[in-house]
Amino acid sequence: MKIRKAKEDDKEKILELLNSEPATLEENEMPYDEECAEEYIKGKSFETFVCEISGEIAGVVIAHVRRIGRYAELYNLVVNKKYRKKGIGIRLMNFMEEHLRKFNIEEMFLYTLYNNDAMQKLSNKLKYKKGKKFLTYSKVLIKRK
Repeated sequence: MKIRKAKEDDKEKILELLNSEPATLEENEMPYDEECAEEYIKGKSFETFVCEISGEIAGVVIAHVRRIGRYAELYNLVVNKKYRKKGIGIRLMNFMEEHLRKFNIEEMFLYTLYNNDAMQKLSNKLKYKKGKKFLTYSKVLIKRK
């Protein structure tokens, strides 16, 4: 198993992973597209890593890094169903945390849906502090074709 920085060639597999898990999408959110994956891989404010097992991408972790504020937001963590329950999610999170420390990032936030039990369990296991309850609101400004 190897964890490495995501590269352009990983785009399709990352998209497949992101769109394979209903828990990664909010209720009315559009599926991830190529433009999103490209931004996650090439964007200056994103850090994206993949876990590779025998040449196959088994998982991805994406964080939006706010260097000025010295914090990061976990955007997504998805592990291929075939590789779940093998500690890959924990390894990806630990890798991301270590990586962010190198940039003097002081805190990482993550948001998860109330019914995403797997992410809640992982967050507790990694000693993330559960926040207070809040509501999110969204509004579609431009409909995609």
